[in-house]
Amino acid sequence: MDLNVKQSGIHSCRAAERYLRTDLPCGLAQCEECKAYGSNPLLKTENPVTNSKIGRHVLIIDSTSLIRYYDLFDSELLRDIIVTQTVWEGVKAKAIPAYKKINSLCYEGEGKDRFHVFMNEFHFETFSDTPKFEEVSRGEELLLATAHYLALHWEKLKVTPVLLVFDEDSKKRMKKHYGDVFHLKEYIQNMETPGKQALLDQMAAYESSASNKEKQVFEEHLSHDKIMEGIANGTIKRGTFNVSRENYREATVIIDEHLNSWFITGNHCNRSVNGDVVAVQLLPESQWTCPEKKIRLRDVEEYVKTADDMGNENEGDENEEEPKAKRSKKNTVPTAKVVGIIKRNWRQYCGMLLPSSVKGARRHLFCPAERLIPRIRIETEQADILSQQRIVVAIDHWPRDSFYPLGHYVRSIGEMGSRETENEVLLLEHDIPHAPFSDQVIDCLPRDEWEPDLNDNRGTLPRVDLRHLTICSVDPLGCTDIDDALHCKQIGDDLFEVGVHIADVTHFVRPGTAIDDEAALRGTTVYLCDRRIDMLPCLLSSNLCSLRGEEERYAFSCIWTMTSSADIQSVKYHKSLIKSKAALTYERAQEIIDDPSEQNDVAQGLRGLMKLSKVLNSKRAANGALTLASSEKVMEKQHLDTHSMVEEFMLLANIQVAQKILEEYPDCALLRRHPVPMKESYKPLVELESSDF
Repeated sequence: MDLNVKQSGIHSCRAAERYLRTDLPCGLAQCEECKAYGSNPLLKTENPVTNSKIGRHVLIIDSTSLIRYYDLFDSELLRDIIVTQTVWEGVKAKAIPAYKKINSLCYEGEGKDRFHVFMNEFHFETFSDTPKFEEVSRGEELLLATAHYLALHWEKLKVTPVLLVFDEDSKKRMKKHYGDVFHLKEYIQNMETPGKQALLDQMAAYESSASNKEKQVFEEHLSHDKIMEGIANGTIKRGTFNVSRENYREATVIIDEHLNSWFITGNHCNRSVNGDVVAVQLLPESQWTCPEKKIRLRDVEEYVKTADDMGNENEGDENEEEPKAKRSKKNTVPTAKVVGIIKRNWRQYCGMLLPSSVKGARRHLFCPAERLIPRIRIETEQADILSQQRIVVAIDHWPRDSFYPLGHYVRSIGEMGSRETENEVLLLEHDIPHAPFSDQVIDCLPRDEWEPDLNDNRGTLPRVDLRHLTICSVDPLGCTDIDDALHCKQIGDDLFEVGVHIADVTHFVRPGTAIDDEAALRGTTVYLCDRRIDMLPCLLSSNLCSLRGEEERYAFSCIWTMTSSADIQSVKYHKSLIKSKAALTYERAQEIIDDPSEQNDVAQGLRGLMKLSKVLNSKRAANGALTLASSEKVMEKQHLDTHSMVEEFMLLANIQVAQKILEEYPDCALLRRHPVPMKESYKPLVELESSDF
């Protein structure tokens, strides 16, 4: 071989143009010899979890373990893992979901520090085109070659390569040629940490599924190619699977832009979960049926059911009383079946374990807090502890022979019934970001001693000084994030100046910053019974961007000149510096308006706002406005005129600003509008009205 080839790290060339190298990294952080060859993340930090059977070690995993248990490797307990090139390619060829998971773990996020891909088929010491070990497969041969090479390579570093295989048979075959071989379950059992139980529970769910040889409950899903072919020729439709809130055994799938839907019931749901994108096929008209005219809730029907009570799942409650078309021939609707899942909508679910009637049982049903999600069967030996807690469970898969998806326990949230725990469940179930603000977000905040300055203007137009105006805010009791304020003063015989002032958040939240990205992610401030989840850090939301009484604050102002008949004569918009004279509650503002002895500037301004708001309301009603009342609080609240007063001027400001934006930017104005309802939108209401209950 030429000298320049040798110098490049290539040792030799075999048939079929396979160049074997000596400069491929082993992956061990302490290996000085391989430092210059590439990334070496293994044992960069010592593994905090010891194993009773082995000292400092690195795992070499086989392909069957990865394919069968790929979700297990999300756990931080399984670390310092080598995935050989042979295993990588085997997983890719046999199981795309497992391959995507391993690819993500090896090259994305925090998982990449726990894994190393070793190019064994291109390394001079580990590639072999002739068998060296007896009675093993080709894959096992290459794993053994890798283990022997690394054992010698790391001998001085006192790190042991450990082969991790799928089952006892593989272990026995490979143990004849290498000492440190464990099957995956054995290795986890030897971990010296309480966290191993969750991994064993997760493995148990897989194993019970594999051992269940009962008859199939559901039809096999069509292949992706068959589904695409059916969609192309119109025999299969694609849509989102929506479970009925009144009957958990029934669902619909909207199949076209006209909102036509197909009805699905019973086993025809075929392992779909609410929100899945599914492929559906219309049944023959003789099999069409209709929704039951009764409410069925899992909470009521299944509360005392458990996986142990059922014994053989085919005797389960799910299988009883399949809806029949003969139930009501005259009211049948187009009925379909799910023939495939195009995109899963699975996530982690909060909920609780249902009680078991069998003492010491391992199999349990998990009840999600979201009632549209089916029960999930998990296996755990921690049921006595978990039964008093809200827990998080993930779905692993849903085999054809199970009425329930199979999953595993992820973590505990807290004691069932406690306020903190139930709040956490609400936030998690509605996917509301609520982690503390990051250091990057906090770094975007102004200094603690910040004060407003008229000369500190980031726009092209000057900020207008309105601190002389009698401005006040009116908000619910206890409100600290005061984002709007009002003023009204008479400036002529039949002429009033009225202003709406909105906190100028954009002065502090600049585009493209960490705080802007976080606010976009959160979207809004979320209010719970006893606390709130702020969209912005407290320094802004409750202080610098809150129009508090007797404090100077930046604002955007919309100011009208109008008559007593609320006819607008002129309007102007600008950034401003204001100083609110009072931060009032709705109740206090109403008392001031109603009390004739109150004659100060704040009282006069409030009375002017009240009179004009009633005129504005009458005008809107005459133009066909629809008023929809909704309960904002857990406790019923008394409606006051001050509520409507604030609402009217907020509406007016929104309308006027929208008109101004459209006028200034007719080609790119982004406005919110409600489209004229389509005729099809009324279809469910019309059908409900015409049906005989």
